[in-house]
Amino acid sequence: MKGRILKIKTGYNPNSSSIGVDVVVFFTAGAAIMVLFNTLAAVLSAAKAQEGGRVKESRELSGPGHRDKQG
Repeated sequence: MKGRILKIKTGYNPNSSSIGVDVVVFFTAGAAIMVLFNTLAAVLSAAKAQEGGRVKESRELSGPGHRDKQG
């Protein structure tokens, strides 16, 4: 008589030395960190671009007389 498969268990086995579950966690955490880093970089870049625009406007408004006083 041949053996039959009575039940298939899926999921994490705490008694196993397998790292299968850990790999999924590492990939998920890596993807989350990448998304957060890119979002933060975009926000900081946009803030810096706005700040740079304000500085240029204030220098343009000062006119050529401002440059004569410095030089």
